[in-house]
Amino acid sequence: MNHEVQDFDRQVLQRSHQVPVLVDFWAPWCGPCKMLGPVLENLANTAGGRWDLVKVNTEEQQALALAYNIASIPAVKLFKDGVVADEFVGFLPEDQVRHWIEMHLPSPAQEEMERAAEFIDNGQLAEARTMLEQALVKDPDRIPAKLLLAEVLLGDNAAQAVELLAQVPEHADEAPHAHALLLLAKASLRTPESLPEDPLKARLLEGLTAIRNRDWDAALAGFVDVVERRRSYADGLATDAGKAIFRYLGIRHPIADKHYRRFSSALNS
Repeated sequence: MNHEVQDFDRQVLQRSHQVPVLVDFWAPWCGPCKMLGPVLENLANTAGGRWDLVKVNTEEQQALALAYNIASIPAVKLFKDGVVADEFVGFLPEDQVRHWIEMHLPSPAQEEMERAAEFIDNGQLAEARTMLEQALVKDPDRIPAKLLLAEVLLGDNAAQAVELLAQVPEHADEAPHAHALLLLAKASLRTPESLPEDPLKARLLEGLTAIRNRDWDAALAGFVDVVERRRSYADGLATDAGKAIFRYLGIRHPIADKHYRRFSSALNS
């Protein structure tokens, strides 16, 4: 396989937003380069697409060598998201290079969670549910899988979502995220009969239905309407649910950003 650079911007900078790209700066007269090159090529050819290798002949690509401050070769730089994430200079044996690369690659478990999240974002909830349930059979304590599965379950089994989220330890890094989703799962279980009769009831129910559909935009729109009119209705359920969505999505999420100013203004009015 030919790994020589053809288009650095496309092969390295743009590509590194999909997978890490390892760049080998070398030259034909460099003895250590001739030793390291086959090592990198063998690792790349057996990497299964988890990362790419691009080789830059510094004799032919002097501008690139200058741009990346190549003073000694072989010089190896690992690009992620368009920038250099790590680098080393000189020859390393294959096992050390493999370990160095692996430190910068997502673990199989992390890749599995990312794929499940993509299924959820694409509305492929059945596929996501199957993958996450299988992940929890293999590792019942995997908290990210529990959170993602709980989100999937909001629509048709919020009670099971509550059970899953209650298992997340308070000291876990994911605890704030889990707590926000737990509140939303419990809110989605509220029945019309459990809410006080009031003109606001229908709007609050629309927001709760939107939670079950994972339609955070519609949910926040409904909760903001309720909070603006009377935030104390139903013991402040719209306020609590709205705050939970902001915590769950993160304040910089486009949907959160869309509604935050109105929500905050309603709370402080």
